[in-house]
Amino acid sequence: MSAEAPTQPDGWTRLGHALGHFLAVLLRLLFVILLAVGVGAGVYYGVPYAYATLVQPVQNNTNQIALLNGKLDNLKSGIDASQSAQDARLTALETQTDSLRQRLDADESELATAKANLTAEQTARNDLAGQVADLKAQLSAQTSASAGLRADVDALKPSTAAAANQAAKLQQQISLLRLQNALLLARIQLNYQNLGDARAVMTTTVAAMRSFVQSPGVFSADDQASLNVRLVTAGALVEADPATALTDLESIWSQMDHTLSGGSAAAP
Repeated sequence: MSAEAPTQPDGWTRLGHALGHFLAVLLRLLFVILLAVGVGAGVYYGVPYAYATLVQPVQNNTNQIALLNGKLDNLKSGIDASQSAQDARLTALETQTDSLRQRLDADESELATAKANLTAEQTARNDLAGQVADLKAQLSAQTSASAGLRADVDALKPSTAAAANQAAKLQQQISLLRLQNALLLARIQLNYQNLGDARAVMTTTVAAMRSFVQSPGVFSADDQASLNVRLVTAGALVEADPATALTDLESIWSQMDHTLSGGSAAAP
């Protein structure tokens, strides 16, 4: 049995093979082109999207953090400046309080001296009254020396009146010093923000000042009317505005002191 000779592909078969190979190459080329187009489109649209969604928020957050840090630094600087101002104000208030305390101590010393002088003056008046009583007894016993004794008594009467007048003025000064001490105490309480104590002291002081103004023989009728009006006005401000009330009371005290010193009761 003889071997058969191999069959050669015909023209259509070769054409089919060539066309299949061409289509395969064309498909690969088309796939590569589409892949390149897809990659290019991904890069073209993906990079801005990634920048907008990842990089830009990080940059914005970084800028906001830097801005907030700047604001925080400014706030810290403001707080430090405010604290320094408060410390300076506290130091000034403490210095003013020390000065007021020194004035209060000086006024208390003057008040003690005035009390001692008043005691000495009262003792002198008692001694003088005793001398007058002795003179009157001698006048009754010694009729022959009555004329001379009357002359001595008449000479002593002006001295007694002067002493009484001086004692009255001294008592007025003591009353003014007490009122001034009360106002200084109210000022100290006000500086320490003890508003309740300051109001209590001022209320008591207003009553004491009105009583002093209404004392017989101290002020004239016009001065009494003017001072009473100012005291009523200041007293009405004690609860609502103690600082203004204290300033008015200090002004009223100055008017009282000026009037008793011989000046006129001028409006502040």
